[in-house]
Amino acid sequence: MNRIISEKSGSDNNVLMIVIGGLHGNELSGVKAIQNVFDRLEETNINVHGKIVGIAGNLQAISEKRRFLNYDLNRCWTQAFIDKTLAKPASECEKEDIELRELYHLINDLLAEDYRQVYIVDLHATSADNGNFIVHAGMPAYDSVIKSLQLPIVMNLDDYIEGTLLRYFKSPRVTAFAFEGGQIGAEKTKEVHTYGIWQLMTESGLIDEQHDMSMLLHYQELVGSMKKDQPNILRVLHRHEVKPHDFFHMKPGFDSFQFVEKGELLAEDKSGKITAPIGGRIFMPLYQNAGDDGFFIVEEV
Repeated sequence: MNRIISEKSGSDNNVLMIVIGGLHGNELSGVKAIQNVFDRLEETNINVHGKIVGIAGNLQAISEKRRFLNYDLNRCWTQAFIDKTLAKPASECEKEDIELRELYHLINDLLAEDYRQVYIVDLHATSADNGNFIVHAGMPAYDSVIKSLQLPIVMNLDDYIEGTLLRYFKSPRVTAFAFEGGQIGAEKTKEVHTYGIWQLMTESGLIDEQHDMSMLLHYQELVGSMKKDQPNILRVLHRHEVKPHDFFHMKPGFDSFQFVEKGELLAEDKSGKITAPIGGRIFMPLYQNAGDDGFFIVEEV
């Protein structure tokens, strides 16, 4: 697999959309969705008012279908860590060091191009069910492109997680957000990502709305099939960190945004039972071995 899955550009410089799949190597829906979108663009020969680039994130982890090999490629985007990695001799580089360097240079080269508005869309999937939401570090109430996905939007997550790609690249010119399409490995997750990218291209003005209305209609069907009464905008109140050798085990059956009460049993680790320190909605409960976020508790705003 190549780092650039595909790209398409037109004569306008209105919009640059960078879509990244597989930053976590076991989340393959994003990579497949990107290829689906470019296949569709090729079939229909649609003119784009700018440029869209599909990027594969952690190539080595994708090949092994693992979240990461040496370290999490979505927890390392701080200037200090990047400077240290760029200064390393090649002989001392870990596997993710190589991935980070290539992504850093590629994304910055793209951002140096002359486009009025830039979107970085980081595609992910979760280990729990009901994993359809947006993570955005800005003010989602003012962003019609993100709101057009009609999914719950979680803000301020970057206050609890250091080193995310979206926080590193966000700026007044760059709208960066994570688009969580559903559960890891589910066919529907690939669909949500595929048709959601089309929705984003349309709403951003990258393609004209009249092009392939069936893609937009199918996305509406997918959104309609999701759980009803989903929250709109949420903020994070609590994060439970998982450290190596904690032997963390989440209690089965929790979905993102399910209500939990203060004191409710949520998980166990080597120290014993873990209960909810506050009431609210549980978010991204961890049901895989890799990862240092056991769960979050959020509330609607």
